[in-house]
Amino acid sequence: MSHIKNVLLVITTLVAVALPPVSFSGTDHDEILALYQGWIRAVEGSDIDGYVGGLHPDVSLRPPGVPGLDGRENYREFLGPVFQTARYEITVDVPHMITMMGDAAVVEYDYTIRRVVDTSVEADLPEGALEGEATTSHYIDIVAKDDTGAWKIRLHSWSMTL
Repeated sequence: MSHIKNVLLVITTLVAVALPPVSFSGTDHDEILALYQGWIRAVEGSDIDGYVGGLHPDVSLRPPGVPGLDGRENYREFLGPVFQTARYEITVDVPHMITMMGDAAVVEYDYTIRRVVDTSVEADLPEGALEGEATTSHYIDIVAKDDTGAWKIRLHSWSMTL
């Protein structure tokens, strides 16, 4: 079942990227950008609640080379050792490009994430967590409105770049 879900997510992303940009309100654009600004603050502040607050309840995390996980609470559990063992600094290399698809959107961007390890803390990082001192990646996310009409990250995926 997970394989079928992965295939559907890939097909949705490919269709979204192939479609021409749809006109959307400045409010949607601003709300999506605000979602990502809040997410950056949460990462840099090791704020699990702030990070998870930006996630859709049915979020899928798809790091490169590993199966990933589904669901906001599983994502919260994943973040425990990630934020416990290091702090992070994000540089936006390529700003967020948003392609609307009704009540969903594809968001592409490039970040360099610097990981500063806390050597006094020992914990095993979950499969798919960033482990290098600095990682530059191209991200492709799908954001969707939740039941309250707020934009949330539904799929978070990336590929590492050189």
